[in-house]
Amino acid sequence: MPSPALALRRMRPWLPGGWMTGRSLYFLVAALWLGNALPALDATLVGTALPTIIGSLDGLAFYSWVFAANLLALTISIPIFGKLADLFGRKPIFFVGMGLFMLGSLLSSLVHDVGQLILCRVVVGVGTAAIGTAAGTIMGDAIPLERRAKIQWMFASAWLVSSIVGPVIASVITSYATWRLVFPVTIPLGLVASYLLATRYHEHVERKSHRIDYRGVALLGGGVLMLLIALSPTSRSTWINLASGGTLLALAVALLGLFVWNEIRASEPVLRPRLFLAPVVGIAALGSFASGIAQSGASSFIPIFVQGGQGGTAADVGFVLPWMTVGWPIGVGIGGRFLLRAGFRRTVIAGMILIATAQVGFLTLGRESSALHSAASMAVMGLGFGFSSVGFMISVQNSVGWSDRGVATASLQFFRSIGGSIGVAIMGTLVTMRMQPLLEFHAVAATAGSASALLDPNARRALAPEVLAALQLGMTDAVHQAFWVMAAAAVVGVVVALWFPRTLTFTTDHGPDVGGGTIPATHAEVAVPSVSPGERAR
Repeated sequence: MPSPALALRRMRPWLPGGWMTGRSLYFLVAALWLGNALPALDATLVGTALPTIIGSLDGLAFYSWVFAANLLALTISIPIFGKLADLFGRKPIFFVGMGLFMLGSLLSSLVHDVGQLILCRVVVGVGTAAIGTAAGTIMGDAIPLERRAKIQWMFASAWLVSSIVGPVIASVITSYATWRLVFPVTIPLGLVASYLLATRYHEHVERKSHRIDYRGVALLGGGVLMLLIALSPTSRSTWINLASGGTLLALAVALLGLFVWNEIRASEPVLRPRLFLAPVVGIAALGSFASGIAQSGASSFIPIFVQGGQGGTAADVGFVLPWMTVGWPIGVGIGGRFLLRAGFRRTVIAGMILIATAQVGFLTLGRESSALHSAASMAVMGLGFGFSSVGFMISVQNSVGWSDRGVATASLQFFRSIGGSIGVAIMGTLVTMRMQPLLEFHAVAATAGSASALLDPNARRALAPEVLAALQLGMTDAVHQAFWVMAAAAVVGVVVALWFPRTLTFTTDHGPDVGGGTIPATHAEVAVPSVSPGERAR
């Protein structure tokens, strides 16, 4: 059996003009790079500034909902845009997503309460889903597989640049101006990316009658929304008691069950169940779900741990938070080359082990822990995400034909996002439920406002020393509940990775027309080992 690198080289289209080359390819890469940079920059900007924003808006009780709402919109929209990208082409979806993303960012700068911020983040989440799905699928259409594996670091470097630039910009803005100026920073980049893609990338889409699975969309959206509400802290509030929370959970299960039933019977489903019968797609989806919980947990709760529990500032958050996005592109670059030498299976296993190792660092964090401790844990987890994501995405993209590639690519993003959505909701509930008893134990007359004061440097200085100490102890202990959830998800991810197939069968169906060159719709298959020759020998 050939080595992974040799097998991948054989997977070229019959016509040499099929792949984009020359200046057109460079401009396309630039457009896709900016498309990847926008959500990355938004994540680091908002992640750094959010504790200050929540403190200013007095909204600690709804802190997790800012993330959960964004991820919910992302989760629901990803399979929809994946389907639309297969039906109508990738470019229109990219432009729709860019418009929504920029609109949501602009409106976020004008909010006056947490509810308005949550709604704006929903709009941003929908736009992010469209951009990510279209950009990832265009990359799969226009760039040869072997080169794609080697230049993954280039696209992932958008996260590296954003992780360096974003926190610095957010820290300066929140310290010397107003946090409202954080959100519009991404708009100029969106305009440049749209211009480059509009003028340099041309695709031909065969127009045909389309049928969108609106019933599936409604069932999926309703089921995930009911699930998040049932798992959120609001289900323990005065207006939703535990019994009604159980009712919402049962309703969510019923709606999601109907969604699966509908997808099996729909002529053009949002998610194609048959795709998940292939071991590589099903296992990659489960692995993405587990890694999404860990990723979203770190992005959501490390900032309030540093700024609230450890008494840090936005600058401290800006130092710690980026290390995951620094490690991610480095992991993608190393993982892409490791994949060609060692195979897909070893790549995803290595990634999941790194993610699990990072959780040990989080669980040992304390109130007096150094920033380097947090930063190192974030960096290791970023490396793990890089390895696992490159292994999962490339194996899945090349296990299906052109007509399924958009849905298959979107399915990984979908499961990673739904894992993050559910995980953040669970972690937010556990943190809230743990925080209040600890405050009562320390005899602090705490309210949501006094807890929110931990995140506002000016309000924090006005707290009495004993109140401040009790609030910080309560915050650090409560956030550790989230760390345990992340650790459990990481262990599940390792177990899932161990089930990754040892040999994969790839299709070479490259679609009708990409970048001005005609691609034959062949379906030749190539068996590619997902482990190294040495591992097979053992």
